Amino acid sequence: MRKFVFIIALLTACSIAKSQSNFIQGVIINNNGDTVFGAIDYRNWKNNPQTINFINKSNEKKVYEASSIKSFHIPSLKETYRSFTVEMDRLPGDPDDAINNLLVDSAFHKKNVFLLQLVNHPIASLYLYAESRKDHFYFVNRNEQPIELIHHYIYNESTAQVQEIAQYKDQLFQFFSTCSDVANDAQSIKYRKTDIQDLIIRYIKCQAPGTDLEIKKKDQSSLQVGLLAGVAFNKFKFDGTNSLLVDKNYSSNTSPLLGISLDIGLARNQDKWHIVNELSYKMYKTSSSFTRPFGSGFTRTNNVDISLSYVQLNSLFRLLLQSKASFKPYINIGIGNAFIVAENKNTLHTSFSFGSEETEKALDPPKKYEFSILGGAGIMSKKIQLELRYAGSTKSFSPYRDLNVNPKSFQFIFTYLF
Repeated sequence: MRKFVFIIALLTACSIAKSQSNFIQGVIINNNGDTVFGAIDYRNWKNNPQTINFINKSNEKKVYEASSIKSFHIPSLKETYRSFTVEMDRLPGDPDDAINNLLVDSAFHKKNVFLLQLVNHPIASLYLYAESRKDHFYFVNRNEQPIELIHHYIYNESTAQVQEIAQYKDQLFQFFSTCSDVANDAQSIKYRKTDIQDLIIRYIKCQAPGTDLEIKKKDQSSLQVGLLAGVAFNKFKFDGTNSLLVDKNYSSNTSPLLGISLDIGLARNQDKWHIVNELSYKMYKTSSSFTRPFGSGFTRTNNVDISLSYVQLNSLFRLLLQSKASFKPYINIGIGNAFIVAENKNTLHTSFSFGSEETEKALDPPKKYEFSILGGAGIMSKKIQLELRYAGSTKSFSPYRDLNVNPKSFQFIFTYLF
């Protein structure tokens, strides 16, 4: 049940985050050439936007599509989108899509779009139109119209083979013909942003050495290291048919949590999605004493005492619900992989009513690996994170088929980021 709760909470949070606005200072250039200052609802788009929301200085909100304006610019990020009517190659950019006949409504399609400026210079410019299944690169030679660098795959049914069409290599070779070294390298270039962008920068420097270029900065992920400390309240449920160990009254324990964390903020997602890895120490400690019938008129009393130390690696997906606020609430969902590093106690002491006693291992040996499901919610402010988290696992340290040990852990975690 908790797994479904976590998934529902995550999807709900995604919907909330998606609906939030993120207006930051921006500029639009109207079709008549006028410059208008205001705020743009910036979404750090992975795919080029079809429309943008804009609020001017008079607090009037408008929605613009590519045909409505010449361009828009985000000064703080040095990010520019320009409007063009372009021919777009609709053939698949992925071999699997070619086999499945995806994106093949027509080979080329004329469309008015916002193109993301990657390189800008009077001699040559490069633009990107990114969509879910394909990246389209557009080259502008001086003041001419954008020309798409053609790259796609086609499936030949007669040979049952997928063929790559890399026309962009010949296109670039022709564009760069006045710089032989650059033109020759175009024949072996990969169809990816960094390679094409770097080659065009080389061409501009060849043609106009020493001139300034407008270059879109690379999308980078953030990285923060932290120290974590906290406390875990652990409950243990022993189920099954193992009469020597199963009981309903196993004690709970409070364990310290100590470790380090690595927080990676994913690029182009408005700092909302993070991958968090944690390495921490925890301890399980539980015991129980119970009496059961033994033979005719006798009883046996079992005293179980177990204490185990673990090192655990957690892998979490984190969603910040308010990534631009001073106090940023977030939710986590992920998994934990724990390994026993110390077997502190592991005893089963049995006392019989007729006077005999014996001591043996309760778990021989305990299962060394534990897998757990994690989910939590917290709040972040600058370098401080506070989180409440639930962790649950099945089987845990039980090595026996007739015994399930299901720990439930409720944790309070403090993390300091450097």
